[in-house]
Amino acid sequence: MSYPKLPPVRPEAHMEFPHFPSRFHAAVFRLWEAVPAERIALALELPISAVLQAADEMGLPAQKVNPAWQTRGYITTIRNAWHLLPYENLLLLLDWSEERLASALKEDDFFGEKLGGYKPYCEKIELPVLTKTQKAQLSRIKAIVKQHFSGIFDGKPPFAFFEGGKQGSDVQSTDRLRLIYSYCGLYATALDADISLSYPDEMLSMYRELGVNAVWLPALLYQLVPFPFDESYSEGWQMRQARLRELIARAAAYDIKVYLYLNEPRCMPNAFFEAHPELLGKRDAEYSALCTQNPAVMAYLRSAVRTLCESAPGLGGFFAITCSENLTHCKSRMSGEECPVCRDVPIERLVAEVLCAISEESRAVDPEIRTIAWTWAWDDFMTEQQMHACIDMLPPEIIIQSNSEAMLEFERGGVHGCVRDYSISIPGPAPLAKSVWEYAKARGHQVSAKVQVNSSWECSTLPYLPVFDLIREHMMGLRLAGVEHLMLSWTLGGYPSISLKIASECLKDPSKQAYFSLLTHEFGEWADTVSKASRAFSEAFSAFPFDVRSLYYGPQNAGPSNLLYASPSNFPVTMTCYSYDALDSWRAIYPREVYAEQWRMLSEGWSAGVALLEGMPDCEYLQMAEAADAIFASCYAQVRFIIAREQGDTETMRKIAVKEQQNALDLYVLMQKNPRIGYEAANHYYYNKGMLAEKVISCAQIADWNL
Repeated sequence: MSYPKLPPVRPEAHMEFPHFPSRFHAAVFRLWEAVPAERIALALELPISAVLQAADEMGLPAQKVNPAWQTRGYITTIRNAWHLLPYENLLLLLDWSEERLASALKEDDFFGEKLGGYKPYCEKIELPVLTKTQKAQLSRIKAIVKQHFSGIFDGKPPFAFFEGGKQGSDVQSTDRLRLIYSYCGLYATALDADISLSYPDEMLSMYRELGVNAVWLPALLYQLVPFPFDESYSEGWQMRQARLRELIARAAAYDIKVYLYLNEPRCMPNAFFEAHPELLGKRDAEYSALCTQNPAVMAYLRSAVRTLCESAPGLGGFFAITCSENLTHCKSRMSGEECPVCRDVPIERLVAEVLCAISEESRAVDPEIRTIAWTWAWDDFMTEQQMHACIDMLPPEIIIQSNSEAMLEFERGGVHGCVRDYSISIPGPAPLAKSVWEYAKARGHQVSAKVQVNSSWECSTLPYLPVFDLIREHMMGLRLAGVEHLMLSWTLGGYPSISLKIASECLKDPSKQAYFSLLTHEFGEWADTVSKASRAFSEAFSAFPFDVRSLYYGPQNAGPSNLLYASPSNFPVTMTCYSYDALDSWRAIYPREVYAEQWRMLSEGWSAGVALLEGMPDCEYLQMAEAADAIFASCYAQVRFIIAREQGDTETMRKIAVKEQQNALDLYVLMQKNPRIGYEAANHYYYNKGMLAEKVISCAQIADWNL
């Protein structure tokens, strides 16, 4: 069948699964944790008896599937099936239409790009006739599963994120913004589902207790108000407005405001412009801009913002990315055909017109509504002089926000680089951010810093990294720069952890006395030990081989779940999704030996910090320290494995496979205790327990069987 709305299938991209007897067994194993056996059978178009028999032959325990996988974990399921099922079977598995999958791939934080922008070729799965060797392999898998993973459905259930959340507040409230993304927010569909899925009361209560006073979610204006050019795009807007009002009321009960993230006016499919050629601006391959120099487009933008604010009383505000996230005004992205109307219009004017429209129309409804102009990627499109000119065009009510660490230069292992964002290991603020803030403040604007406090793409699959010294150092710099507001996370980093409290309190008072008093309040007699360990973790993490490509492509997000490949996979790495064995993509600006050495220093330094915690009672802080230890040790092991493979050193490969088995088992045990490990809102469970079990099986094949 043909699926024109979905990414193209590449016949040459075909994944092998040598650690399973057949692709059928691989599919059953990968889907067993999250998909009921009946649905697996339906998707594979095979008898359920065959699925149950295969599960039994692999030692898999009786299913206790959490229904939340379908609503809050579908990205994990798609990732597990992407290399195994052709589109027709994948759609059966999800019980989705082609249109729904296409929408998820586009709007779920660029999920389609994370998958690679294409579909690997997958033949239809059929029941295999196993050879004697394959039957022996099946028996070996069963023995491993029985030994280590018979309780895979036991332990804390997935998605049980906020058990034991505290009530009340012990952080002094502030009118300064402390804005965060919901730890469990459904990125593209939060307003299309029960609002409590993305904003449970337990989480909002914990946010209030930690000083967070605002949450954000992405929004498309044409999905929230009628789209005058084609109302078919707005289907369901009444329901979304009702859920937005529900969210505003729910959050208000905890003194939390709701902010909407806008890329507006949002680009439209090229087919849309066949009926509206007069609105066409910059043309790109699949989507083109609504030209903001057309009065009808700006009238729509202004009317949509005003209508939305009128329909959602109590809305806290908006923030906007106006360059490079999605195509909006005609100079917002580099690619595509130039708009002849906007060719001679300065980009700073295009940006300012959009921001002024949002601010003016929202404030006309409610003067308390705030608009934040985020300067993300402005430096790619504008000179510093043009950035200043843009700020000059904005009313002083607009808050100017910059990535704290934007364009911050650094040196690691003798390699020089520059930060764009997502850095915890290299604390800001950077000279560019300080310059933008200084200029904005001189013209009457308040300023905000976008930071990552809990986690970043340096290690996105833990709710937080206990690198408190780095957080404190960053807040000290922001305090000196006169920053008032904080955006505490992108889609990752929203967990209500002690790191948020440390950030908020250290921005007010970063003194050693205040910091240690906070640790004493949280950890009691263990405060001194935690202080020493956190210092060791911060020093170790400062060795992270930072580059934006290493963040997106490296193995640190998948950790021990990333498979070892005894033979090269030949798959190109994808952004924050599949790392494969693409070492030369992981290392980015670093020579191989430097990249490996940075991981050695990080992993060994982190392990030394964990050793300081010997005897500490089990708690979330200890779990985060130990989980990071397994992840960083795995990263170093994976680098060494690939180098050994290229050298033909099979003995070293076997030894590393044994160590990687242990890293995966250690992380699995921690996941049984803490369901937050492995989860990140925009990727759902980056890895589940079944992925770690698969890693142990694949390592056993490398360690014990033939290479």
